[in-house]
Amino acid sequence: MTDWSDPHPDLLLINNELLAFERHRQKALIAADIAALTPMLADDLIHIHSTGMVHNKAQFLAHVQRMGGFVAIERPDPHILVQGDFALLTGETHNRVRKLETGEVMSRRGFSTLVLRRGPEGWQILLSQLTPHQS
Repeated sequence: MTDWSDPHPDLLLINNELLAFERHRQKALIAADIAALTPMLADDLIHIHSTGMVHNKAQFLAHVQRMGGFVAIERPDPHILVQGDFALLTGETHNRVRKLETGEVMSRRGFSTLVLRRGPEGWQILLSQLTPHQS
């Protein structure tokens, strides 16, 4: 895997592209912008929520739409590793979401992992997982 400590110009360009992708993803999740989010997710997406619930692409999009989007996402720039057409973005995340049953705002803190693949459509998320921190 390539680490971003390598100053190669192509790696810096890809790093900036992935950071922009992540900011765009966060905005789409907060706005529940399904049209913007759909092409960012691979058809074979696996999304693992902090609660352990697992969704495929269609289920995850329906879930985001039902909950009306995230209230907020706080994530410092993730650590990025790239190997060919695959990227791994990891780091701390604090999500605030609405509970579907009551609308109550819940706080979800944990370590986030995104696995992305670059194809003809651009970067797409294959795996998204938020693992909660131990209290």
